[in-house]
Amino acid sequence: MRLIKQSSSSRALVFLMVDSTDHITGKTGLTPTVTLSKNGGAFASPSGAVSEIGNGLYKVAGNATDSAVLGSLVLHATGTGADPCDIEFEVVAFDPQDS
Repeated sequence: MRLIKQSSSSRALVFLMVDSTDHITGKTGLTPTVTLSKNGGAFASPSGAVSEIGNGLYKVAGNATDSAVLGSLVLHATGTGADPCDIEFEVVAFDPQDS
């Protein structure tokens, strides 16, 4: 489980899009459509910008609004010629990167 600090903009939500032809190869050059569900709520567009990192990896920029609700944060992404991607993060009240 990937932990995200509540109302933090320091961590991007990273996800992998794979080619729908072979279901393995990272799919580049997409403009993914991304929605987020906060703790079981309805899916909605993220406040953070979506951009490509490379090799099929993409990210939603860290945004305090996207991580405002404690609990499960589910990301759903789709793109032309790619398999849909679903990934779950856990929004917590503490900073998981603080020693």
